[in-house]
Formats: sequence, C-alpha cells, structure tokens
Amino acid sequence: MATTTDLVLPQRSPAASRGVTSLVACGGAGALAGGLLFLVAYRGLTDDAYITLDYARNLAFHGHWGVIPSLTANTATSPLNVILLAAIIAVVRAPVLAVGLLLMATMAASAVWLLRIAELTGLSRRLLPPLGVGLLLSSPLLASTVGLETYLCVALFIGLVRYTLAGRWCAIGIVAGLLVLGRPDLAVVDVVVVLTVAAARRRALRSGLVAVTVAAPWYVASWFVLGSALPDTFFLKTHNRQGWIGYHFATGPLWYLRYMPLPAGLTVLAAGCGLVALLGWGVLAGWRGGSVTRGVGQAATAFGLGGISHAAVFATLATPPSHWYYGPAVAGLSLCAAVTALAVVQSDLLARPYGVAALGVVSLVVLAAAGYEVVRGVPWEKAPMYTNWATRAEYQRVAEDISKIRPGATVVSPSEVGTLAYFCNCEMVDFISDPGRTEHDIALHAHQSGPLMRQLLKLNYTHRVPASPKPAEFELVWQKPCVHATDQWRSQVLCLKDIRR
Repeated sequence: MATTTDLVLPQRSPAASRGVTSLVACGGAGALAGGLLFLVAYRGLTDDAYITLDYARNLAFHGHWGVIPSLTANTATSPLNVILLAAIIAVVRAPVLAVGLLLMATMAASAVWLLRIAELTGLSRRLLPPLGVGLLLSSPLLASTVGLETYLCVALFIGLVRYTLAGRWCAIGIVAGLLVLGRPDLAVVDVVVVLTVAAARRRALRSGLVAVTVAAPWYVASWFVLGSALPDTFFLKTHNRQGWIGYHFATGPLWYLRYMPLPAGLTVLAAGCGLVALLGWGVLAGWRGGSVTRGVGQAATAFGLGGISHAAVFATLATPPSHWYYGPAVAGLSLCAAVTALAVVQSDLLARPYGVAALGVVSLVVLAAAGYEVVRGVPWEKAPMYTNWATRAEYQRVAEDISKIRPGATVVSPSEVGTLAYFCNCEMVDFISDPGRTEHDIALHAHQSGPLMRQLLKLNYTHRVPASPKPAEFELVWQKPCVHATDQWRSQVLCLKDIRR
C-alpha cells in the first residue's frame, strides 16, 4: 500500500514557471490597460453600443432576444458579443460594468496572444505585447468602439494569427468560428489569414470544418427561430445608396478627416505605417523569392492583408462609413506596423538605425494618440470619433423625461434607438427594434437590389413570419423649431409629437 512518502509530484522546471509567470503578468497588464480605457470611455458610449447592451440586458434578465422586451428582433450584428455580455450581466447585474469586464478580458487575451506570437517569430517578448496593446487602446477610432464587438473581434483576430503561425488546425478552427460569431463579415479575415500562413494552409480544410461546427449552430437556429440566418443589419447596411451625404465606406475617411481631423489623422497615421510596412514585406518577398514571408513576415502580412481584405469587402458592399466598420483594417494594419518595426530592429535586413527610427515612429504614434485622448478630458462625455445626433447624457435625459410624463408609451425613435431604449420606461420602436418596421426597409432594399441579392434575401427569409409595425402613440423627431410638439429638448430641436389618430 502506497504511503504519502511514495507519492512524488512532478516538478515544474524553472523555465516553465517563468513562462507561466510571464503569461499571467502579460495578461494582467493587458487587463489593467483595458480597464483604464473603460474608465475613460464608459460615459461616452455610442448609441450602437447601447443597442448591444439592450440585447444583452434583455437576454440576461428575461431570456429575450431583442432591443425592447415586447418584441423579438434580429438586428444584433454580433451574437457572440451579446451572449458574452449577457453572461457577465447575469452575474454582476450591471450592464455598463459588464462592458468594462469584457474589455479587460479581451485585452488580456490580446496581450497573451501577442506574447505567443513574439515567441513563435523570435520578436521581443517584452516589447511586442505592450506596443501592440498600446496601438490598439490609443487609437482614437478603436477607442471610440468601446461597448461594441470591435475589441473582442480584434482579440480573436490576434488569436487566429497566433494559432496559424503554430499550425494548430483545431485551435484555428475554434477561433475562426468564434470570429464569425463575432461578426459574420469577418469570415473573409479567417480565409485570408489561413491562406497567408503556410503552417495553416496544409490543414485548412480541417480548420474550416471545425469553424463551421462552432459557428453553424447559431446561424441555423437564427434562421429557423429568428427568421433570418444573418442579422437583418447585414442587409439594411449594404448598398446604401444615400450613405452619409454622399459618403460611403470607400470615401468615408475623407469625411472623418474633414469633420474630425485630429482623431482621424492620428488613426490614419497608424494605419498608414502598417500599409507602408505591408508594402515593404511585398517588396522583400519579391526580392528574396518569398523567403522573408516566413515567420515574422507571415505574421505581419497576415495582420495587414486580413485587415485590408475586410475593408475591401465593405467598400464593395458600399456600406455607410460608420467608424467601427474600419476597426479590423485599422487594427490589422496597426499590428502589422508593430510587428514590422520590431522585426527591422532585430534583423539585418536594414541598418539598425533605420529599425530604431521605425520603432520610434510607431511609439510616437501611440504616445500622440494617448495624449490626445487624455488632453480632451476624462472621462469622456463622448468618444473621440462620435457620429450620433446627441450624446449619451442628452439621450438619457430625454428618455428619463419621457418615462415620467409618458410612462409605458410606445414611441418612434428619432433614427437612433439604443440609448433611448436603455434608459426609457417606454417602448422605443424603429427599424432596429421593431421587426415590422425592419421588414419595410428590407423590402425596399430588395426592390433596389440586383437579382443575386434578391435571391439571397429570399433564401435568408424563408422562415420569417411576417409582422406588422407596432402601433405608436408618440414620435420623437429632429425639427427646428418644434411645431405642434408636446415636449421638446436640446434647445427645442428634439420634439415629441402625439401621432395618435
């Protein structure tokens, strides 16, 4: 019979212990950095972030999928983000706090995966994680997406590159499937990254089958239960002929540079560094017969091409230039710049002073962007790149006033529904929250689309049950001056009108 003296536990080597310690420290630092951004940004979340919170809160508290409790909708673009937020909300009972906790978790994962990429490529383990996380958190555009799925999807993007470099086909498939659950349009990033990295191409089919196994259950269930495999927003936001006063995704950066020159300029600067780096890898690949695209070159190229491919899809679909749509491209090119700068410093491809200069430029971009975000005042009343008609605080005041004077009423929202629905003791309806109004917009979209899109719409809505718009008693409209309005806000520009007949 064995005694305690006969039991010998395996001893962890000092190197392994140091490795675990490094991972924990790296993840902790990433989480702390994400928490600091949340403390800066939580008061200035965009209206679309509150749409996500509406979905997550209803799911956590009522097991209901929709913006408002009385109507089931399918306009949540990121089911993964909603489900993760709902799981956290069910525990902490505070939706906005859940945003911060999820941001901390995603930044911890990003930092750890960047550390692993550094180990796989021979880059500095001490420099790549802080440089990469710094670029992501300091970007005015990315920082303006807190509450949305952008940082979650960027973390999965980093994880995908990490596992493709290691050639771990099962992990590649799991992360790729989760990325599609993060946003269905990110399937193009999955394909491009896997095809870019040689170690992943060999078992790409296996990875694809795993990805389908991870993502398909949700989309099949959505097709039958919610009446649409893809979120309704996928169709509502594509081929928008009007755009923003004539600006679409491809020309959107010009709009931002015109109306928000400083934050847009800092964002473009970081992405521009990545674009130059990506072109440099292309030149070196041609010069050396593709040999430099191995290892570190493949990591940089996967980040750069993954982001550009997503932007190319959105430019083709002619979506409106919502700032979070640029998130994968900005993140991918920024990380391409970080990887390349460190690679040049550590290699003999160029003289060391050039490498130090490249690293210095990228570091200065981080410092300049972070400095701008702090100097403008913290915590933010609105994000650096904010395109809503009113701030969170202004919409909250309107919603709370309506709750007092028209409790339980059904109100048509003034083109933005998320924040109003979150704070109002009423039913806010529009094409995002009300399936009856969504159907009207989809029918209009089908009428304006070509034969291929019409067939896709017909297939997608095979199981949809027709719905009528929810009758409303009041409507919020932007009008100056408010005429025949029962109540008004924001210097008599936002008006509540009685539309009962």
